[in-house]
Amino acid sequence: MSKLETKLAETRQVMNELLDSLLPLPNGREKRVVEAMRYSAISTGKALRPFLTLTVGEMLGTSTQTALRIGAAIELLHTYSLIHDDLPAMDNDTLRRGRPTNHIQFDEATAILAGDALQSLAFEVLASPETHPDATVRTRLVSELARSAGMNGMVGGQMLDLIGETTVLDLSEIERMQALKTGALLWFACMAPALTVQTSSEEREALAQYSRAIGLLFQITDDILDVEGDTTAMGKTLGKDSEAHKSTFVSILGLNKAKSLARSLTERGLAAISIFGKRADMLAETLTFILERKR
Repeated sequence: MSKLETKLAETRQVMNELLDSLLPLPNGREKRVVEAMRYSAISTGKALRPFLTLTVGEMLGTSTQTALRIGAAIELLHTYSLIHDDLPAMDNDTLRRGRPTNHIQFDEATAILAGDALQSLAFEVLASPETHPDATVRTRLVSELARSAGMNGMVGGQMLDLIGETTVLDLSEIERMQALKTGALLWFACMAPALTVQTSSEEREALAQYSRAIGLLFQITDDILDVEGDTTAMGKTLGKDSEAHKSTFVSILGLNKAKSLARSLTERGLAAISIFGKRADMLAETLTFILERKR
């Protein structure tokens, strides 16, 4: 296991511990929705987004507690999006992270409520003084996560994704769709620590460029793995995009050109963080990890 894989595993463990504390089971019958929340949130997923927040936070000098709680908020919101994405009205998936999806394990109504509650909890975590003592900083974090998650971010991208099931999107539209659907939350994961400490405009721009590169890179490799990957390794059903005739980087560019674009994005991300020198080594390694990932 590489140093980065070890760090990812450690992040997953510390996230699960924090999420466990944030999701105590109530005594009443409403505990069913909390059980559904815990089922998807406390997981074996890569925890890439909180990992990026912790890594950037360490590089910039963000307090560990602040970075952890921001990471937990991101993970809660990301988990809500996965639960809703898997629903019959969306992707209609039955497998997520090697287990039955939330609506299969529980039921559709409970899954919807679990997603709703996870989204609410994400903002509750960010708004708490435990996340940062400065109310202005907390307000900025809440505002930026809301923007990244809403109609001008993840939700807007999901709408474009749904349109792409019945309409052929061109390359610029696919890039916009993925910049919103996948990239916006990754942008927040990278940029949030910079909202909590003093940073230069050059550093913020470098992180923004890095986040845009890693967001598109993650989606392109996801599209490639949907064609070449292994269902067992990925922990989800593969090949559904092509079966549904969805517009993807691979369907538009072809497999070889998609791989070439992935390599180009890796170089773009590396160039963006070069201003940080050796402090950004782990961020650089993350790009290579995503480029070469098998799951």
